[in-house]
Amino acid sequence: MRFQTLSDIPGRLRVSCGAGIFNDAEARGVAYALYAIEGVRDAEVHTANGSVLVTFSPEAHDQVVAYLRGLDVLALPCAEVGVDEVSTRVEMAAENNRFHQDIVRMVEAHLARRLLFPAPIATAWALVRAVPFVLKGLGQLLRGQLTVEVLDASAIIAAMARGSFSEASTVMFLLTLSARMEEHVQARARLALRDGIVARADAVWLVAEDGTDVRIPISEVRRDQVLHLGAGSVLPVDGTVVAGAGEVNEASMTGEAAPVAKEPGSTVYAGTALESGDLRVRVTAPPGAARIDQIVTMVEDSAELKAGAQSRAEHLADAIVPYSFAAFFVILAITRNVTKAMAVLMVDYSCAIKLSMPIAVMSAMDEGASHGIVFKGGRYLEALAAADTVVFDKTGTLTRATPRVERVLSFTGEDEDLILRFAACVEEHFPHSMARAIVEEARRRGLDHERELHAEVQYVVAHGIRTSVGGVDVCIGSAHFIFEDEGVDKPKGLDQTVAREAPTASVVYLAMDGELVGAICIADPLREEAPRVLGQLRELGVSDQVMLTGDAETSARHVAQTLGLDEYHAQVLPEDKSGHVEALRAAGHTVAMVGDGINDSPALAAADVSVAMSDASDIARAVADVAVQDST
Repeated sequence: MRFQTLSDIPGRLRVSCGAGIFNDAEARGVAYALYAIEGVRDAEVHTANGSVLVTFSPEAHDQVVAYLRGLDVLALPCAEVGVDEVSTRVEMAAENNRFHQDIVRMVEAHLARRLLFPAPIATAWALVRAVPFVLKGLGQLLRGQLTVEVLDASAIIAAMARGSFSEASTVMFLLTLSARMEEHVQARARLALRDGIVARADAVWLVAEDGTDVRIPISEVRRDQVLHLGAGSVLPVDGTVVAGAGEVNEASMTGEAAPVAKEPGSTVYAGTALESGDLRVRVTAPPGAARIDQIVTMVEDSAELKAGAQSRAEHLADAIVPYSFAAFFVILAITRNVTKAMAVLMVDYSCAIKLSMPIAVMSAMDEGASHGIVFKGGRYLEALAAADTVVFDKTGTLTRATPRVERVLSFTGEDEDLILRFAACVEEHFPHSMARAIVEEARRRGLDHERELHAEVQYVVAHGIRTSVGGVDVCIGSAHFIFEDEGVDKPKGLDQTVAREAPTASVVYLAMDGELVGAICIADPLREEAPRVLGQLRELGVSDQVMLTGDAETSARHVAQTLGLDEYHAQVLPEDKSGHVEALRAAGHTVAMVGDGINDSPALAAADVSVAMSDASDIARAVADVAVQDST
């Protein structure tokens, strides 16, 4: 493809390929292909002028240019709307492109009509254009409602009755322009909201023909495939259970909080959370066609998601319409001058009030989305602003989202690599940051744990995992889980050994056939921005900052003292986390809960407003009211 380079600076390239060269599907296909190039951070393809804007890391420059030069204008790639984060970004760019084109066309058309249309044609056009506004106002009036639509229609009719068709056209143009602006802001916010509501992992485990599990991207999931889903995940598809058993939280679909038992033959839905058990599910509706995808628009438009200020503004706008009409008739009676009385209808305060609040709320949500923060409704903006107490999880929230294995301790003489390999084989199925640290360390050491060895995994929320690896019963998890729940004997001097070897680390214990084999000490450094953010929260009026963690007392105390938290609680179980949150609310506090793990989901649900971190588990992201998409 031949193109003209408009701008080429380090990390940013804009080229022009010619107006009209791309249609919507081709623009989407080119954008997806550019995103697939390693190092590309953003790609916008504009259909109106055929321009392409790409931002990337400097080393990707030559690949981007080579791809663009290699495009065949007669066989451009096409793509449909996808379901992943890249799809949302591509559709966001497409919506911006459509909005800019619409505004330019509207302004050009309005000016052309005023300058070029003869009076009779301009009058006829105004009459035709007024019909939808008048019918909408008349419909509201027939229902006995004096709303903003009635006021708009009255202003247009009054202007025409005075013979001022140009004035009526201007009023209709401004109303249409404001409506398109509102649609644009809502569309951008809804695209981000859709991405936040439908929580899906980037990849899933496909059961291959030979019975092994193969990890595939979510975009490759098709109807009739069988997926292997473990506890702690949100189902990415609608399907039918063909093997296994478990309990699914269907609150996102039905509102029922109690888990529902699932067994072979049961139907499961995308967006619901597998709290316990292990399922093999045959796909009946892949991502994009699932039931939750069909109802997500209704969720977006639900009155429950509106901010209180938005609802109050809409009611206020409609409430003052009768006063506008009353003022019109009073001024007309006193002055006998229709023009002066018309000023009341033209200065449409109610319309401004009604339009301003939705746009303000949607603009705030859109602004959040541009910074990688998705609000699942306007009312959560208000709840977050009103919060006087913030409750934090520790791991992955106050500490870095990418902890690293610091030490591997062996208590029976087993090789460290064997301990790590067994742990990684089990933990690779679970999306918590601690699990990722173990898997990453095994990968760094070149340990083979990809081939599935275990028969069944039973995840116990906030405690640990039970499984069988190569015929050996394996338990991995917290000290409470290993020594109290599983009854493994605790060696003498264990606490002193761990405190000496890794005094501030978080510790995961591994037991095999009922015997403690080793401990994996994970360094969990504080986020560099944590002290600054906590200080800013205090300046904004957050008087109480509390940390709840399942980690040991020593690790929790170190973090709390370093950050100057008001209160902390260590070795807290999930049900106890939610109990702490409910106690704070009962004491009159407005509580915001910030977390990322499966164990945080009960507390997230119990808070006035909840925030899930960027690398949060699927359940946490599904439960949370606010989702941080990018922590950078």
